Order: sequence, then structure tokens, then C-alpha cells
Amino acid sequence: MKETLPQLVAYCQADPLFFEPVWRIPDDDNRFPTARRPLPSGWRVGESELWVVMLPPDVALPEQGWKIHVSATDADAGAVCDLVVDFCVERNIAVKFLRSRMAVRLLNNKYADRGSSGKLLTLYPVDEGQLSEVLPLLADLLRGFTGPYVLSDLRYEDSPVYVRYGAFQPITYTRSDGGLGYALRAPDGRLVPDQRTPAFTVPEWVTVPEVLRASVDKRGSGEEGEFPYQIEKALHFSNGGGVYLARDAASGGYVVLLEARPHAGLDTGGTDAVARLAHERDMLERLSGLDCVPRLLDHRVIWEHHFLVEEYVEGRTLLDEVFERYPLTSPDPGPEVLAAYTDWATGVLAEVDHALMSVHARGVRLADLHPENIIVRPDGRVVLIDFEISSDLADTRPPGLAAAGFAAPRDVSGRDADHYVLNCLRQWMFLPISPLQERDPVKLASLTDVITEHFPLPPGFGKRVVRQFEKVRGPLGEDGPARMFTAEEFDWPAVRDSIVAGINASATPDRKDRLFPGDPQQFATGGFTVANGAAGVLWALRQAGADVPSAYVDWLVEAARRAVDPRPGLLNGLHGVAATLESLGRRDDALDLLDRARKLHDGLDVPGVHGGLAGVGLNLLHFSGLTGDEDLRTEALNVGERLAAELGDGGSAMFPAEGRVGLQHGLTGVAAYFLALHRVTGDERHLDLARLALQREIARGQVLPDGGFCLLESNRYLAYLGGGSGGLALVLSQYLGLRDEPGFADVVEGVRRACRAVFTRHPALLMGRAGTIATLHLLGLEEDRPVILDHVRRLSWHALSYQGHLAFPGNQLMRLSMDVETGSAGVLAALGVVFGQNASILPVLDLRTPQAS
Repeated sequence: MKETLPQLVAYCQADPLFFEPVWRIPDDDNRFPTARRPLPSGWRVGESELWVVMLPPDVALPEQGWKIHVSATDADAGAVCDLVVDFCVERNIAVKFLRSRMAVRLLNNKYADRGSSGKLLTLYPVDEGQLSEVLPLLADLLRGFTGPYVLSDLRYEDSPVYVRYGAFQPITYTRSDGGLGYALRAPDGRLVPDQRTPAFTVPEWVTVPEVLRASVDKRGSGEEGEFPYQIEKALHFSNGGGVYLARDAASGGYVVLLEARPHAGLDTGGTDAVARLAHERDMLERLSGLDCVPRLLDHRVIWEHHFLVEEYVEGRTLLDEVFERYPLTSPDPGPEVLAAYTDWATGVLAEVDHALMSVHARGVRLADLHPENIIVRPDGRVVLIDFEISSDLADTRPPGLAAAGFAAPRDVSGRDADHYVLNCLRQWMFLPISPLQERDPVKLASLTDVITEHFPLPPGFGKRVVRQFEKVRGPLGEDGPARMFTAEEFDWPAVRDSIVAGINASATPDRKDRLFPGDPQQFATGGFTVANGAAGVLWALRQAGADVPSAYVDWLVEAARRAVDPRPGLLNGLHGVAATLESLGRRDDALDLLDRARKLHDGLDVPGVHGGLAGVGLNLLHFSGLTGDEDLRTEALNVGERLAAELGDGGSAMFPAEGRVGLQHGLTGVAAYFLALHRVTGDERHLDLARLALQREIARGQVLPDGGFCLLESNRYLAYLGGGSGGLALVLSQYLGLRDEPGFADVVEGVRRACRAVFTRHPALLMGRAGTIATLHLLGLEEDRPVILDHVRRLSWHALSYQGHLAFPGNQLMRLSMDVETGSAGVLAALGVVFGQNASILPVLDLRTPQAS
């Protein structure tokens, strides 16, 4: 669940229900005809994701080298493809290009990856000689064309032609977080990261060819011109440009710079960032004099980029204010705290309503009202920012961009559209789980009921909110999925059967890339893993006592076998698949995959359970116990020695001071493995190592003012099962069942308190409410039973319907997910532990504590 929001948005383009790769977009009606052109004998044509690849005969490409990118505007893309492919065919040069106009817009939209955006075609010269020959000719061919600047590359002369040194064929390595990264091969054979950042870089061993020397010199010559603003920090980046806090060189005062890159940051209609910035300038001039809108100070064009200079507004975004103040993240917010937040929130909403009326009085629809576009001044007044998609009130066209969870239906315009979004904001301020409501509008009503249950709102607040939604949406109806959790008696068999039916209804055994819809991570790991793929779903179905069709198991075996570059890990690789297959009665297949996984251990230097050594060791111990194979036991012990050597007294590169925390990726999982080794060997040294790992993990946490104990990662305090203090509490309790240690029990009590918090953004197992439910149950304390049942009832917040069956939203609530880490299978596993006969929530990872055993 480490994807950024822009990455997730990319996986939301092809399907309204599930995360899907962008290359599944329906673009047959706007594909470039270049792909269908006749080619000379021997040329091969194929598709790879969104790209059409054309390979000449008898040309052997190197593994890496200097490659050429060609950029073009949205309007010229088809013509440029024709010209450049002709050029490549004449010279026997391998080339690939984006297959359609929709593909061009997707990879150059506002939230596309800044490091790769702007690339329409890629040419692969076989050596520097061909590079030197091709570049001048290609630049001359494309004279008169332009396109978005490719930020990762060096621009050749003043043409839309760019160059960078990189891999011609995908070379990958395992990053420190367990994920796959792109690599280059150094002269000594080492794999080093291929820096695909929005800045031109050259590996230290590579010499820049002479043909590029003038372009390098020009790039560093400082010809940009005078810019009377000193940038102090970036506030936000998108593919369209940045937003910066700067100082005016003349006055010394702060200003805000809005940057727009030509031809970049396209919206759904193909409008670029520069056009939107010009539109924003016009709108700010139209709204001039309003104290709820920043003053426009200047407009500059420099470095080919356009800048608006706006008044710096002191204050913080409404998003930051709400996240700091929100009371339901605390275990026991008292009536005074809830009342104080309610008074503040309703006051801010009144200010926003008044500001919106002022904007409407000037004939403007804001169109982009959401918490990050509202600044709350220290005195409580609000300022509305970001008018790039605003419009005249009379304009009925839907905007080309929209914030998830804060978009009016496309057939609503003008004041009505802004008022609809303001109503979404009213709901968000008391229950910030947008865009969940976009998955099913019935949530607009049922979540309003949740709000009025928890906050002392003015009489009629909830009814007015629902009435406003129904004016646009029509009757919202009853929330059937929610009722399954809020009924007076929780019917576990009915809930289990409905979740299982939803999972089965989503299965696609005819596809090779995935069997069940889940997190986008499954497309990187192969679709067969425990965390995000088929293995975890099938394991959860079996644990729930549901039928697991043999066709599903066959799919899992075949998918894992055909994986070209699999990982060995427990949750993200072959070890987890092997454990799952063994639990499904397919031991021969399991042992085959176990042998393949064992061959991938060399170079694995990630510590955690998810994709690292701790998870590998747990599975080796598991199969050693099943088969009596002493070689497996020896390998498991050797894994323990590797971890022990890295843990040492002062840590190592494997355990950096700011590394990841928790059961999945951190020292909690390492401690769990040392406890498993102790159970097998009886060696007290393994207990000592578990204690050391736990002490270091505890040092990464903090007791918060409300008494809860959370782990800190990336400035966030987390109590989750997988990446926070929830898993830590379980491992600490297991340790305390074997040996006492001062302070450990206090941490467990702090985690129990943190797990009492009412609000959780996700329903997920490893990063959400299902994990909290499992954590409290596995801790085994009877006094926590009412809290567990309250959390089960609150699963109603996220419960959705898929083909009439229960389903749950995944990462950032943007699409449904069926996987174990983020979706329905994880909820099924957690509830199975509480209400069924399950002993474990994940394969081979026994988190039962002495009290729960």
C-alpha cells in the first residue's frame, strides 16, 4: 500500500470498479494508424502495455545505452508518429510509440509520473555512432514541432528530441522496502538503481558523447534570464508544474508561485497546464478584491515555463487542520472535545459557504472545492485557492479535472454543482473517508447517520445534508451491506457467505495477469502472491471453510510457474504461494515452488516478513516441520544467523535508523522470526535476539497524549497490524509468555488503548480496521470483547455491494479490492479469527498470544 495517490489514479482509468493497468483502457476508437502501416519483410510488431513496439530484423540491441525520446503536442501526436516511424524504418532503428491519443493524454495528464511524462516515441540506437548520426537528422525532421519537456532527459538543441542513458530491456533489483526497482548494470556487473527521476542524470561510469556536449553546456549555462523571486521550498508538484513558496527579491515578502509547463499536465479534454494557468489568471482578475481569494500579483514566462505570482496567505490547509484536530482518532474523546470540534468545524463550514457565495456573486463556479484548496487563516477566516478549472456559472460543461470524493455528477453545473461539493465537504469534515461515497451513493445517507451518532451537531444537520444529496441524486435508499454489520445480532455465517460470494463473483480465471481484483501491487508482483494476489484470497477462502474451486488452484500454480522474475518472499513471492498450496492439499506443487523460491535467496537483504528474510525463514521452518527435511531447518537457522549478524549491537544497512517499522517490513517481524526459532530450538539466544529487535522497534514509537502507543514512520503515528504498533503488541505478548521484560507490558497496554480509537480510514487487514479487530482478539483479553464488537459494527462504514454481495474498498478507498492486504479477503480472515475456527490471519504466521491460545 505504498503507492502515491497519482500512481493509484493511473490504475483508476480503465475500470470504474477495480484497479486495472492503464493499458486496459478502451481506446480502440482513437488508436494511431501508424501501428497498422505495412512494414518491410522481417520487421516485427507487437504491443507492450500502452506501447506499440517495432523491431527491425537482424538488429541486436544492447542491454542498456543512450536512448532517444520524441515529444509532441496532443494535436500533433499522430503526425509525429508517422514521421518518426518512417524515419526509423528507413534506418533499421528499433522504435516504440504510444498506441493512441487516449494513451498520450493518460501519460501526460496532470498527475502522470513526472519522470516519464512527455515521451511519445522511444528510439533505440545500437551504439553511440548511430546516436550521433541520428540525432541531427531527427531534430531537422521535427523542426517546427514542439511538445512537453521530458524532465528526465537532456534536450537536444531546440528540438522536441530528448536523450537519456538507461536500460533498453527491463533490469530489476529488490529495493530496501522489498519492492522491485529498475536497474542499470555497472561495468563490474553490479546492479545499481536506474534513476528515473524528473532530472537529467548520467551514471558515474558513462561519458557523455560529443554529439550531446553542446546541449549539456547549454543546459548548464544559466541562460534562463532574471527571475525576481527566490524559491524557498516546493509546496506541491504535479506533471503540470509546481507550486512554490518564494520571496520577492524587491520587497523580501513571501509570495506563492504557480508554475505551468507548456503542453504538459493535460486534462481529459487535452487542455494543458499553461492554458489552465491563463484561465486561472483571468478568474483571479475577475474575483479581484474578495478577501476569500488570493490577490494576483504578477505573471511571468521564464525557462519556457509560465508562472502566476499570488499573495501568500498565512494559514494551513483545511486538510491539515482537520487531521490535527479530528477527535475520533483518540481512544476516548470526551463530550467537551467532541463539542469543541463540532463548533470549530461548523464555523469553518459557514466561512466556506460565505466565501462560495462571494465567488458566485461574481458569476464564477469554483468547481474544485476540496480540503487542500481551502486555507484556514489563524483568525478562522478561509481563503479559496486553485481556480484553474473554475468556470462561468452559466457554463454547463463538466470540468476536465476533479478531486476524488469532491466532484459533482457530470450533469450538474453552476451553483448546484458547487453546493453539491460543499455538501460533500460537510460530510468529510466529520467523517473523512471520501471518496468512499463514490463507490455507492447510498453511503451519502448512511454515513451521515454515523456522523450524527458521534457528534453533537445542530438539530436537523443530518437531515439537511441528506436532503441536499437527494435533490441531486434522487432517493438514496437503504444501505443493505451496512445492515449486515449493524443488525442487533451479528450473523457471521451470512456475512462470511456474502463476502465469499463477492470474491467468487469477481474471479477472472480467463485472465493471466490476475485471478481476483486487488491492489495495483499485484501487477508488479505477478497476481499470484499472498498479500495482493490469488494465493492470499484462496488461503482466506479455505480458512473460512469455503469451497476453493480446483480451477482457481490450477490458475495459481500456473501463474507462479510462468513468472519470469518472481520474488522469494512470504507475502510478495513464491514462499507464500508454496505455503498456500500446501494448505490446499497440493503438496507436490508446493514443494516444487519452495525449491524455486530457495534458489532466489542469494542477494536478499530485506529483513521483514512481507518480502524479506524473516518471512523466508518462517516458511522454511514451516516446511521443515511438515516434511522433517533437515536441510530446510539448516537453511532456516542460517537465515536467523544472517539477521542476527545484521542486527548486532549498532544496527546495519539492513536496519537503518529511519527504516520501515512494524510486522510486515520492520523489526517486529524479525522478532517474530526469532521467537519462532526459539520454539523450534529452545535456544535462549534467540529469545535474546527477539528482545533486542523488540527494544529497537519500541524506540521507534511513542506514547501519545491520549495514552495510546504507536510506531512512527514517515511522520505518521500508526497502530496498524501490518505497519504499526498492532503487530508489535502481538509479538510482545508472545515474548512475555516466555520471559518477563520491564516495560513490554506497558507498551502492550498502550497499543490496546490506541486500538480503541473510533476512526479508521481503511477497512483493511494490514492497514485498517480488520487488523485492529484481529489484533485485539489475538491479544485475548476478555475486557476487549465489547471494543472488538464495536469495531465489527463499524465495518458497516466501508461495507459495499458487488453484484449483490459484500465487498470492501481497497487502497485510499478508490476501487474495490478482494485481496488479503487491502480488501475483502483480509476482512474475511480477520472475522474468521474472531467468529470462526481460524487460528491465523496469514499463512505460517502464528500471532496467537498465550491469553488467546
